Amino acid sequence: MHKYYKKKRTTMTRILTAATISCLLVLSVITTSGILGNGSMANAFSTRDDKPHFGPNDHFDKRNIGTCPAQSFLTPPDVKGTKTILDITYLVQNDEDSGIGTYWALDRMHEHLTVWQLPNGTFYAIKQYNGIFITPQGATDPAGTTTQTESSYGTIVGGYTATFTGLFTPGTQPVRGDIGTFNYGGTVSDVLLNSYNAPQKGDPTPYDFTTAYFTNVGNSFTQPHWGWAYKLDPMFESSTSANQWCNYNTPDGGNSGNIKT
Repeated sequence: MHKYYKKKRTTMTRILTAATISCLLVLSVITTSGILGNGSMANAFSTRDDKPHFGPNDHFDKRNIGTCPAQSFLTPPDVKGTKTILDITYLVQNDEDSGIGTYWALDRMHEHLTVWQLPNGTFYAIKQYNGIFITPQGATDPAGTTTQTESSYGTIVGGYTATFTGLFTPGTQPVRGDIGTFNYGGTVSDVLLNSYNAPQKGDPTPYDFTTAYFTNVGNSFTQPHWGWAYKLDPMFESSTSANQWCNYNTPDGGNSGNIKT
């Protein structure tokens, strides 16, 4: 049975993956009622990309990290007098995932954001990700070395810490719980341009919590720690595949591995 499955792997997985991509694109046009047209929420879309781009140079599930470094940096601040001011979750669809030199996949993720205000008035944030990636046949792999020979998918787990200054101005927006679904508008055709340069667009409508919930942040937003662990679904693993991509800030472990069919 196992031998037969391996022999048929290429044909079967391409059919299954095409169906998965189609489902993702259908889901991308379905948004939680009211979210995209809700006052300052609707205005929270900007060009900020939470995940840095690279040149050549209980909500959070840590079980799928695999061979990547532990993400122990995703811990709350240990400062007396710190106050939790924002603790929200939301679903992100069609987020173009950045690799070394180009976007390489579309992501669908549950995100959990917590923001604390420190006694000195500055803010400390942790955003945690748990979801799936889909990389189409013909895309560049995340390490920027070759082209995917077939479409595939797998899991993502990770996140970042951030510090910034400004004013907390949530207005009537919820500061606890699930705030809905956001479609970032990324497309397979855009990923297949295999470039960060024009006419590659990136996400047309990314959600920026610093715009939705804060003012006067300016250029103060920094990410001292970040890392995402990617694991290829076992359906696509073979003797020639690369099954684990560790995309980490250098102090947190650096980049290693790849996702390649």
